[in-house]
Amino acid sequence: MTFSPGDYSAKAQFDQKGAALFLAIMFLGYLAFTADRTVLSAMLAPLSKALGMGGIQAFGVAETAWLASAQFMGVLSFVLASGYLSDRYGQRRVILVGVAVFTSFTWLIGLAANFQQAFLYRLVSGFGEGLFWPAAMSAVANYFGRSKGLALGIFYAGFDLGGVAGNSIGSVSYAITADWRTAFFIAPLIGLPVLGGVFASRRTFADAATRTGTLSLGRGASTLLRKSRVSVIMGFAFLATWASVWQVAYLPYYYTKVLGASVPLAALIAAAVLASGMLGKVVMGRLSDSVRRDRLIFALALIVVGAYAVFFSAPNFAVGILSALAMGFFSSAIFPGMQALASDASEGRTGTMLGLTTTFQSAAAVLGTLVPGALFTLGVGRALALGAMIPAVLMSVAALFLREVGRRSEDADTFTPGRNNL
Repeated sequence: MTFSPGDYSAKAQFDQKGAALFLAIMFLGYLAFTADRTVLSAMLAPLSKALGMGGIQAFGVAETAWLASAQFMGVLSFVLASGYLSDRYGQRRVILVGVAVFTSFTWLIGLAANFQQAFLYRLVSGFGEGLFWPAAMSAVANYFGRSKGLALGIFYAGFDLGGVAGNSIGSVSYAITADWRTAFFIAPLIGLPVLGGVFASRRTFADAATRTGTLSLGRGASTLLRKSRVSVIMGFAFLATWASVWQVAYLPYYYTKVLGASVPLAALIAAAVLASGMLGKVVMGRLSDSVRRDRLIFALALIVVGAYAVFFSAPNFAVGILSALAMGFFSSAIFPGMQALASDASEGRTGTMLGLTTTFQSAAAVLGTLVPGALFTLGVGRALALGAMIPAVLMSVAALFLREVGRRSEDADTFTPGRNNL
């Protein structure tokens, strides 16, 4: 596999080995990030029962939903600070701190004695995610330039592989020990080699610093948001995240509470769905580098609506599994193309644009977990169906208005109309 050097090849020789190492570290970091996140969704049912989380908290939202959303709240709290801190202290240091925080505080969840402690540890782990995610995504998008669709697809695949890891750890550990705490002691171990890799890769990150920007929301953000095409991208990013986040937060819970699956089986099914999503991101991320991204995203959005409709009305378990795999593949496949489309529309403000999309996605993740929790009185199945279908339909409508405005040329630092933009 060969990457193009992005917009900086005329100024510096592209180091394929360094690029592969850089992407591998970001990939593994995203894997650890998601393993720590999804181990909670895998253990949500037994954890809720063990800690007596049957009550309703603020705004009529169930305690289970507050816990599921705590990490997303933490991400939203720090996602804007990531760019500033990267500029002030260096991207490598911010990534190190981010990984250290979400690794250690996920481990502490295994020691929680009640809902309040679990919520606090989960919230702080989100602070670490909020530091890591924006810096890593911005670095990948800028570093690989014209090939960012493929590079972001590989990077995003780390999210799904981490989800497979987190759910598998939950499934196997619970099947062996029948104790939800074990999974929280195992999953964070994935973060240790990431810390070692980032710490040892000083030269790689120093080279990356000459190519990459950071996520930021300065004056350029308001300028971009005043452009209608950018506003549409932000709205789409918000709805696409809202429509899909339930798969990460609640899919094992759905299988356990609604379909009566055992905790290990529910976690394994969720792992398979996320593995399908990983494949979708790589395949469609590569495709988005050669076709019109706006049209591809619209087609994917329509397929997601159909897959959701089949999943929530499946007449039997087999059909439900097949539709679950389809929704995982196609809903995940939207994101690499969406981020690449956003980067192409940034007019040179890639960090600012990705800062905007990350912020909108973080806000959507919070609402996407809290809103179904407020509807749990209707039943878990109905609440999650409404929480998935409504934003998915709205996402498809928003996709109609997406426009691909141009792609950066491979050898120049200027915008040129793409072949497929007409």
